[in-house]
Amino acid sequence: MTDHLSIGGSSFGPNAVGHGARAEQRDVAIHTTTAGDDRFAAALAELRRQFAQHRAEIPESDWVERDLKNLERSAQEPDPDPQNLRDTIKRIAGRVAMSAPVISAVNDVRQLIEAMAG
Repeated sequence: MTDHLSIGGSSFGPNAVGHGARAEQRDVAIHTTTAGDDRFAAALAELRRQFAQHRAEIPESDWVERDLKNLERSAQEPDPDPQNLRDTIKRIAGRVAMSAPVISAVNDVRQLIEAMAG
């Protein structure tokens, strides 16, 4: 048995590793959301805050900044293009992967985009 977990690509949901480890997911509910939804706006604001706090750790921070502006602008449209939102958050995720707090915020936004595109 190992106490090391290596995940390639994306991992959504609980993960556990090591002797006696348990991963549980509770209270799973399917929510629909829209770009104008308060949860989406709050998630974007948290992503922006985390990015600002950890910007120095991110080599491609200027490109992340452009993608964040694009994401925020797209989310304000009356009928945002879900594929554009997905592509943008995927680029951001690839560029901030070395910063755990920022990638956590990215994943929160990504989940809401997927719920929106649902």
